[in-house]
Amino acid sequence: GIVSVASGEGLSEIFRSLGCDVVVNGGQSMNPSTEDFLRAFEKINADSIFVFPNNGNILMAAKQAAELYDKAQVLVVPSKTVGEGYAAISMLDPSEGDAQAVFDTLCEIISGVVTGTVSRASRETTKDGVCVHAGDYIGFVGDHIYLDVESRNAAAEQLAEKLGAEHYDILLLICGCDTSPEERSNLQRTLQQKYRRTEVIMLDGGQPVYDYILVLE
Repeated sequence: GIVSVASGEGLSEIFRSLGCDVVVNGGQSMNPSTEDFLRAFEKINADSIFVFPNNGNILMAAKQAAELYDKAQVLVVPSKTVGEGYAAISMLDPSEGDAQAVFDTLCEIISGVVTGTVSRASRETTKDGVCVHAGDYIGFVGDHIYLDVESRNAAAEQLAEKLGAEHYDILLLICGCDTSPEERSNLQRTLQQKYRRTEVIMLDGGQPVYDYILVLE
């Protein structure tokens, strides 16, 4: 069985389409509780359950729930981003061997994934040598800020370049709820023209907070 955490109906549907049995609502601004995970486990009839928290702040609650649940073997894959969770679940092969072997493979997969994020800055600050202006768009990975520009599409383009998108096979572009269809298609076209050997895949995540999530595999 598979349990994943996602924020927004679009992202939730994406994870369900990958084969997730239960998608727990949560993310950067709303962390699910241990009880939320336990309720999710109860909905699954399986000997082994893989859990993808997709956020570093959610790992602890997922691990606590795994320790408390005794009706199945629960393995918490340490995915700290939606990108890591997506990549791992899309390549999950339950026929590979026992649950521990599958778990080890999933951990190896997420170690090779880079997730970049574009979001609007809410306040003025200076970090990692970047002057951030409120209302601008910042491109970052984890807590490291790479850039600050006025346009979210420009932020995504520059972030892809800084992360070396040309060295990856796949660039997954997950679009947030505030982006327009025109913006999304323009960005996908620009990225595909620039990185011809990299397959650029666009998905409507509908997520709040993050205008674009760039997943490099």
